[in-house]
Amino acid sequence: GIIGVNRKGQVLSVCVEEENIIPYITNVLQNPDLALRMAVRNNLAGAEELFARKFNALFAQGNYSEAAKVAANAPKGILRTPDT
Repeated sequence: GIIGVNRKGQVLSVCVEEENIIPYITNVLQNPDLALRMAVRNNLAGAEELFARKFNALFAQGNYSEAAKVAANAPKGILRTPDT
């Protein structure tokens, strides 16, 4: 979060709920690529479905090396299961 002091001496605190960042980018901004990049870079949850969709699409196309990279980069190990 961010903490600041205004000219009157009041302390202001602003924080973002991490679990809402990725759904906001996906649903409101309509930018799933940005959501994936943000989730990877900041280890954020909320993009599980996006990662699974991308992994399955790459795997179905036979692009196994890229699918493996998606699984390896997915935050919190969400695609590191016996099924993947």
